Amino acid sequence: MKGAARAQVLRHGVFAVAVGVVGAAASVVLCLVVGWAYDLVCAHGWLLYLLPIFAVASLLLYRALKLPLDTTTHTVINDICADRPISPALAPGILLGTALSILGGASVGKEAAALHMGASLGDLVARPLNLRPMTGVWKGESHADGAGGADGGDVAVGSAGASKGAAGGAGSGGGASGGVHAYAASCGMAACFAALFFAPLGSTAFVIELSRYDRSVWRHAPFMLLACFVAFGLASIIGIGDVIPKVPLPALSWPVVGQCVVIAVACALVGTVYIQIIDGAQRLTKRISQNYYLWAALGGVLMAVLVTLFDWRGFEGTGANLLSDALAGRAGGWTFAVKALLTIVCLGLWLRGGEIMPTFTVGALLGASCTVMTQGDPAFSAAVGLVAFFAAMSRCPVTAFLMGCEIFGWAGAPAFALAVAVSFSLGRDVGLYGRGATGILKRATSAARARLVVKKP
Repeated sequence: MKGAARAQVLRHGVFAVAVGVVGAAASVVLCLVVGWAYDLVCAHGWLLYLLPIFAVASLLLYRALKLPLDTTTHTVINDICADRPISPALAPGILLGTALSILGGASVGKEAAALHMGASLGDLVARPLNLRPMTGVWKGESHADGAGGADGGDVAVGSAGASKGAAGGAGSGGGASGGVHAYAASCGMAACFAALFFAPLGSTAFVIELSRYDRSVWRHAPFMLLACFVAFGLASIIGIGDVIPKVPLPALSWPVVGQCVVIAVACALVGTVYIQIIDGAQRLTKRISQNYYLWAALGGVLMAVLVTLFDWRGFEGTGANLLSDALAGRAGGWTFAVKALLTIVCLGLWLRGGEIMPTFTVGALLGASCTVMTQGDPAFSAAVGLVAFFAAMSRCPVTAFLMGCEIFGWAGAPAFALAVAVSFSLGRDVGLYGRGATGILKRATSAARARLVVKKP
């Protein structure tokens, strides 16, 4: 490896460590701010009735920061895969916007905020380091002169030739800048998420699967892993994050296999409906009117009315309290439907906040409710439901499996693998973040067949 190549590897290593530190710090700040907001709404229930005002205020904040009002995790992922730079303003915007939603009792999570903040901060940290894609460096070549790499037109972050956004969505394979923006943003996302959930392996897999295996992302996986472990280590020392309770994990047996299959089928069916309603609501509202202030205010009003009419105070916020109850075997029945309904109202009508913790909660509550059919352990059923429902929602099966093992323990690997396989196979291959791996595999197979046909004499 030449001297210039070694220098570039060193720069990537420095970046990975730096973004791991920044990601851990961002996760801690996010947890403290959102925790403060949730404590306030629990102590002062009347804040629920200010949710419409908070929802509009969060959008006005986005407008002041010159951020698109329809920004979601899906749109951030599309920007990453098109290798567009991520605005530094996204970090404070999503942090304060999520806090305002939680302050009003909205049924949203903070995990999407971690992803958005990580993407914004990762791209920001990379700018002064003049990073270049590693494709040629691994072969002993140098990109120091700014020449194009294997993907063509590779340039450094912040250079005049950097792509401002090539057309294309997930799985596009990177934009004209060689994917350094995509890698930097993805590395930040992974680090912040790893610090939040104490799951470095699952977090690395998550951003790779979210990008639908974009080569500008996965070819830098070693550095992403380094960033995730740095963030994980710091977060573990500080002890602030989403600590999900452990559950007893039974040995694999035929009754356990049956429980996993029943829960996974339920998660695939309910998860598909859940995703389609949220996505359909967002599409319909955009088609009717792109006045997001109106829709956000309406979402706040509906949330306040439903909670007041049916006394659903316990369903406000991220759902961490409900998740703890489910994993302690104290939940079941139709509680999953209540949390799903309130989350659909908030996310479908453009309130700022995330979908992952509410999704974990809905899945765990659904898994616990399946004990009526399986007669299994409610706590273990909730854990299986969390993993299976997340696989159906995200269309990221490897992530769901790894996070299940890192959160609950590797002894549950066989059960989690079975649940993920069934849920992912039966669910619709378009999740909340776009098309999943099955669709990508089908397109790749079709393209390979087309090339073979062209080559035939």
